[in-house]
Amino acid sequence: MSDSINKEIAQQDTADGRLNDGGAERGRWAEFTASVLQPYNFSEAIALPLSGTPMVLAALTGAQALGLDAGDRVWLAGTIGWRAVTNGKGVTRVDVIFRIFRNTPVTGLQLFSIRESAESAFDNFEATSFDHVDINPAADGNTLVSYFLTAELPLAGSAATVIGPVTFIASELEPGHKPPGCG
Repeated sequence: MSDSINKEIAQQDTADGRLNDGGAERGRWAEFTASVLQPYNFSEAIALPLSGTPMVLAALTGAQALGLDAGDRVWLAGTIGWRAVTNGKGVTRVDVIFRIFRNTPVTGLQLFSIRESAESAFDNFEATSFDHVDINPAADGNTLVSYFLTAELPLAGSAATVIGPVTFIASELEPGHKPPGCG
């Protein structure tokens, strides 16, 4: 990384939730949890038709919830295989919205969303992958934090099916301490 970029990063206000303040402070990985399609996590292992109502594809809750403290961050990542479907209604482009919610599906705090598109008649197999960081998950005082991954069709008349894989991971990032000699 160039010196000018390092200086710019170092000058950013760390109150904005950035994990890296120019190298003076480092976080460390702590807890890790995952939801993986069972028994096989590969393409065409399942067939879950989507609708205009959000469907929970994966949940990291209960025994898979993360125990967090103030200042922790959570790295969230996922991969979902899906197929745009020709359903006889003349729709050639299918959109799917994937969302991540904290603590409660659909009505909880939405942290992330991504809208993906595919053609229903040609090149209709898709793999959507994403990464996101939950900057302040324990701000509301919860120490056990759950995450939910949902999918839905935003456009009437479209059709899509989740076919696998479905992988959803969360990893706790604890704040680090400044190395000796860093003021």
